[in-house]
Amino acid sequence: MMATPPGRPRSASGVLCCEVLDELVVYCPEARQAVSLNPSARAIWELCDGSRTVDDICGKLNELTRAPLDLLRADVQAAIDRLESLGLLAVHRG
Repeated sequence: MMATPPGRPRSASGVLCCEVLDELVVYCPEARQAVSLNPSARAIWELCDGSRTVDDICGKLNELTRAPLDLLRADVQAAIDRLESLGLLAVHRG
């Protein structure tokens, strides 16, 4: 696997995803953690592919929703931090 550049979140190794009704369930067998993502969390998750910074993710969400960037930044960072703490996202800090 190619190394992710610093500050570009991506799903952690081995994470599995499954659609259940209108939500996405994300599970990490290694961490034994699973979460059900609502539509806004899912949008953030899907943009965390290792190619985008948090600012890039916010910019893309701003294009889609027209929500203010300062509000998006706080929400996106909180979601990324939470998913990382659960072992579902990896963020190279290097």
